[in-house]
Formats: sequence, C-alpha cells, structure tokens
Amino acid sequence: MKKTSLPFLLLMPLLCGMLRAQPVAPSDDSAELSMIDRAHAQDWISDIDRGWCVHDGDNSSWASPGFDDSAWETVRLDDLGASRPAWRWYRLRVKLHEDHPDLALLLEGGKGTYTLYINGAQVAGPELQSSFQVNRPTERVFPLDVPGTDLEIALRTHVPAVYANWRLPQFMTAAIGTPDAVENERLALESQRLYAALPGIAINLLLMLAGIAAFALQHSQPAHTEYRWLGLYLFFLGAANLLFACQHSGSLPLSWNFLVSDPLFYLFTLAQIEFTFSFGGQRVGRIVRAYEILLLTPMLLIWPTWQGLFAGRIYVIVEAAAFLPSAVMLPVLLLIWYKRGNREAGWLILPSLFPGAVASLYDIGTMSIFFGLHFADFLNNSINIGPVSFYSQDLSDLAFLLAIGVVMFFRFTRVSREQARSAAELGAAREIQQRLVPAFLPALAGFHFEAAYLPAQEVGGDFYQVIAQQDGFALVVVGDVSGKGLKAAMTGALAIGALRTLAAENHSPVTLLARLNRQMLATQESGFITCLCLRISSRGSVAMANAGHLSPYRRGEEVELDSGLPLGLAAEAEYSERVLQLEPGDTLTLLSDGVVEAMNSEGQLYGFERTRAISVNSAHDIAAAAQAFGLEDDITVLTVERLATIRSA
Repeated sequence: MKKTSLPFLLLMPLLCGMLRAQPVAPSDDSAELSMIDRAHAQDWISDIDRGWCVHDGDNSSWASPGFDDSAWETVRLDDLGASRPAWRWYRLRVKLHEDHPDLALLLEGGKGTYTLYINGAQVAGPELQSSFQVNRPTERVFPLDVPGTDLEIALRTHVPAVYANWRLPQFMTAAIGTPDAVENERLALESQRLYAALPGIAINLLLMLAGIAAFALQHSQPAHTEYRWLGLYLFFLGAANLLFACQHSGSLPLSWNFLVSDPLFYLFTLAQIEFTFSFGGQRVGRIVRAYEILLLTPMLLIWPTWQGLFAGRIYVIVEAAAFLPSAVMLPVLLLIWYKRGNREAGWLILPSLFPGAVASLYDIGTMSIFFGLHFADFLNNSINIGPVSFYSQDLSDLAFLLAIGVVMFFRFTRVSREQARSAAELGAAREIQQRLVPAFLPALAGFHFEAAYLPAQEVGGDFYQVIAQQDGFALVVVGDVSGKGLKAAMTGALAIGALRTLAAENHSPVTLLARLNRQMLATQESGFITCLCLRISSRGSVAMANAGHLSPYRRGEEVELDSGLPLGLAAEAEYSERVLQLEPGDTLTLLSDGVVEAMNSEGQLYGFERTRAISVNSAHDIAAAAQAFGLEDDITVLTVERLATIRSA
C-alpha cells in the first residue's frame, strides 16, 4: 500500500473531482477502455496493470503491433516482485473508445531499465542505461498520439545485476488517461516519493554541519584530537545517509549509494572508534588497530558485488559482521573506563549505543529481505510520526547528535576553563621567568661575561645570576628547576631570592650550596634544583661546587668536578669544592641540559660530543647551534673569559 504524503493530501480536492474509468473485462489478448461520462472526458485515469504479456530474451520484432504474443505468460505489471537480471519484453493491447480524447501514459519504472514502444514506434525519452546510471522506479508521463482505437504498448527491458541485488521492483504503476489527470497523478506520486525523503535529508545535512562545527572546535583547541575525529565521524555519517536518502527517493542513481555512500559507512565507523578512544584519553591498542584494518577490508568486495561477481546477500552478511564488533566494543570500553574513574567516559555510553544498535537492526531487516525470510522486513520500513516519515537510522543519528552535542558542550566548556587557567598561569610564569635571568651582567675587572638564554615554548626553570661581591669577587650561579610552568618558575624565583641573601655573606660555593639546600627543603616545595656555583677572584682563581648540574667546559674539555645531590632532596647532602686558575685567554663555559638534550626531527640528541666540540665558541653561538638542531627545553649558556689585557668597564 502506498503511503499518503502531504502534497497528495493538498491535491485531494482536485483529484476528488476526477472520475476514474473502469476497464471492460479483457478478452484473450486485449483490453477495452471506455469513458464512463463524456462530460468528464478531460479528467479520468485508469490503471492498466493487468493483462501484460511477458517473455525473456531480446528481439526487436517483439515491438511490432502485429506480433503474436498469445503464447507469452500473462502478469500484473504492479505485482512482479523483486526484479531479476535479464533481458525481458512486456506487451499490452488496449482497445480505446472510438471517440477517445487526447491521452497520456503514466509509467513508474526503474530509470534506465526500459525503452518504450507505442504501436511499434520507439518513444523518445526512456533509454537503457549503464549500471552507473540506473535508478529505482520513478514516474514518467508519455503523450499518446493514437488516431484510431488500437493501442499496443511494448516495453523492452534490461535489469543490471546491481539493480537486481537491491531487490527492487522494475515497475510499480502503469496507467492511462487524459493528460491533466495523468499529470496530476504523476505529481502526487512524485510528491509522495520526494516528501518522504525530506526529513532524512534535513537530519543528515544537520549532521554534516555539526561535523564542520566540530572541526572549528578542534581549531580552537588543537591539542584535543577528539574534535577532529568527531568532525570526521559526523561528516561521513551525514554524507553517507544523505546519499542513501537521495538515492532512496530516486534523486540519485543507485551507484551513488553503493559506490560512494557504502564506503563512507566503513570510514565513519573507523572515525567513531578513533573518536571514542581520543575522548576517553586512551591509546588505541594492537587488537583494536588490527580490527580497524579488518574493518576496511570488506570495501574490497564493493566493486565485485556491484558487477554481480559477488552475491549481494553474502555481502550484506559480511558488512553486518564487520560493523557488529564496534557496536558492542565501544559501549563496553566506555563502561570500563567509567568504572576506572573516567567520569566523562560515562557520558558517552548511551550516545554510542544509538548508531550501532539501530544499524544492527537495519542489517537484520536487510538480510530478512534479501533472503526472502520476511520475518524482520519491517526493520527497514520508515517510521511515521504524525504526517512525517523517518527512517530508523535517521532518528538514531539525530538522537546521537543531540546527546553528543550536550556531552561535547560540557567537554568544551571544561577544557576552555582549563585553557584560560593555564594561559593565566603561563603569563604569570613568564613574568616570573624574566626575573630569573638578569637584564645585564655586572663588570669584574679582567673578566668578560656573556650569557645567552633561549626559552622553550613551555616555561621552564632555568636561571643564572652573576653577583658582584666585596674585595673584587664575583659569584656566578647557573641552575635548573625540575618541572615546568608556574610552579617551576616560582621555585626558581624562591631560589634566587635565597641566593642573593646568602651571597651578601661571602660564603664559599660549598657552604652556599649547603645553606641553599636546607632553605629549599624548609619551603616544603616538591621537586629539586640542579645548581653549579662559582666564586671568581679578580686574580683568576675560581672555586666551584656542583649540585647535580652539568660540569663546565674549559678549553674544549669538561672540567672534572664531583657532583653532589641536587638541592631540595636531602638535608644531609654534602658538596665538594675544586679550585682552578684561569689563565689570561681562558674561558669557562657553563650551560644547562637544554643544549645537550636538543633533539632533531629524527629523534637524535645533540649530545655531549657535539656540546664539547662547540664549547669553545661564544655563548650566543652555542645557544644558536643547539636551537637550530632542535629546541626541546630552555637553553642557557654563560661564558666567563679572563682577558689577556684589562678592559675598561
């Protein structure tokens, strides 16, 4: 039974004024159509579905008006069932009233599967087309120029394998009547067909727009890849179902659905898996990755199935089996993650059930149709909500979109708050970091200091200080606070404050490090600080002690220096001191691990050998070389050169 659409209801007042003629009981090989009332000759239409003769094969002589088709089988054109791939001819003789008005023929048949002959002459318009262009039954009107009373209609048909695989009927309606009545019937059928597709088209366009919106969210939060995968999932899902809806309404050939929409189903399932893992903050394991690869392999069967080389009913089973694991796996994984403490994963459990559950039911309905079981055919039927028809997958996709919209709104809001807080902390950390390095270096007679500091993108805890002391001494300190961000910057600022207080007391490097270690422990801050401390006299004598930092370089060689524990780890930490003499022209190079740990795009570290080789260069050249190799952490380089002749300050 055909569904009644709203446009058809709007045409009812016009159609109610029409009288439909009843055919006279057919003779052995003909039917006679008579008008009930000559006064209504302009508004009648009559079905001509009965009495068609059919024969397999192809012979051009079968279009001739005088051909004897009495031995052919007789069928109803509107009750042929699912089409079969073959050449086939249909013929019908109609006896018209000798005073008949102008007439038109209405056919609702598979586009591209038939040509039409009227009294032996081929009618322009309907043509047999390739499998890429055939379409499900659509309605067409053909004017009839029949001067006499004899009308013979012949249909030469060819059903491609792909059309038969969809188990579509080749013809659904045949009628003859006055042009106005036939055109009104065509408009009613067309409105019914197109109107039923509008809700699905609207929903799937909304899905595609939501996918584009998800890409925009990913642009604003680049680190969160779940938005990108959600965008791909929604866009592919909307595009696949939009093509299906357009094809199902007869607006697009079957090839668009099978060759374009069907592959998109595999792609959006893959995107859904990646989105779920990204949303849950989980790494895709080997088993799931193997399933993703297997999920794409049925795509290799699409073309053979299209060509009829692979059974369509078997392909439906393969497709359903490919999608089933994801439909079961994703909700279960989300439930596991939720029980492990991931609260947001719980938000996604119910939405993730909608697409998979409905797709599985739809596949069951499809298999029921393809295998002729008919127990679950209704699962492929549309659902009427008032005057509007929806397909179950469109309703489930709409429910998923609404649910995921709420989930992602809360996710986006939470992440935005975190980003705002992180941005504020980063700004504060950068402001503090500027105080960890001096704006200029003090002068010491007979020495030249040069410093280069290149911060990484994330705020670190590198610091250095050169502090002039009494009696011509200078205190030089280079350090690195563990960790990143505001906390590391604050710890560094705390260390510098304590360092400046202790520097005023003219302690030796060993005593200074020991006192600084105890003060850092007293702050009860977590983490630690590596620190290299030098006390330089105007005569070139350098006393140095090390708390877990990189040793300095002199004349291209690393200075052998005992390394104690970093500051802030143990109160009983002890430090040893070494004294060396800088000769005129000698340079000490102090640096942070950002130089040694610079990394290129291939994952190679700059390393100690390269660092030793460039340690004789200026501070800025060393920092630039490490940065060019690959900046991963803050780079700090400080050089102390004893001049051959005293420069004026």
